[in-house]
Amino acid sequence: MQEDPLFDKRVAIVGLGLMGGSLALALRGKCKAILAVDNDPATIQQARQRFIVDQISDSPAEILPQADVIVLAAPVRTILSLIPQLPDWHSGSPLVIDLGSTKTDICAALAQLPARFRTVGGHPMCGKEFSSLAYADNHLYQLATFALCRLPASNETACSLAEALVRAVGANPIWMEAENHDQAVAATSHMPFLVANALAAVIPAHAAVLTGPGLRSSTRLAGTSLRMMQDVLLTNRQAVLAALTQLQSRLDLISELLSSNQDDALLSALAEGEAAYRQVVLRGGQA
Repeated sequence: MQEDPLFDKRVAIVGLGLMGGSLALALRGKCKAILAVDNDPATIQQARQRFIVDQISDSPAEILPQADVIVLAAPVRTILSLIPQLPDWHSGSPLVIDLGSTKTDICAALAQLPARFRTVGGHPMCGKEFSSLAYADNHLYQLATFALCRLPASNETACSLAEALVRAVGANPIWMEAENHDQAVAATSHMPFLVANALAAVIPAHAAVLTGPGLRSSTRLAGTSLRMMQDVLLTNRQAVLAALTQLQSRLDLISELLSSNQDDALLSALAEGEAAYRQVVLRGGQA
């Protein structure tokens, strides 16, 4: 039986919020040690009290030199600021993988690291609208699609270790190009946030008494961390704008059909959306 390449590795997670904390919980017992870096004193205290990691500090220089695997689990622009500093904190050849929601800028930054670093871009398609360690869940990654992006330093060893990390937390790895990833998530993740946010913004206050599960599910993403989403939107600007243009065209069509009282055409347009929901959303979620 082939030995798990992750089992004897020390994994350091930079950023112990929802995603990093859930990763730590899911990795328990599946690697040699779980280390963490976070700059929030309350998070550090909570991680120690709950025994979420073996060691945690607000100093990357204290934690990262010990790591065989470094997971960057911070907001996107924080990840981009951390990457150039990694050579100052680690003199060896660790695997560096990130959990950022956009990949083009991050992968370009990872590619600039010295050749001794083994790098892979990553993005798990899971999460919650709450972003702190308090909401960390060891089942968060179960059955989630986990996008991985090869880089010039993504040799066979790095790719195998990245896949082992993904499978260890119960997710399903899928390899793809960074630009293709960003175009896809603009439609499947970033635009839904904007729609939920815009929908919540236009609901009149007097309608609150009549809100139900439909509205709550439709606007749930509006509760997502605004700082995190600001980073996501600004680092995937062109793909998000293209997705919004398509959405606006669709809304304009429905508005025109409704205002001109074209009953049959309106029903046909709505049926196209229903069919796409069943074929793309439902089946895609089961893939």
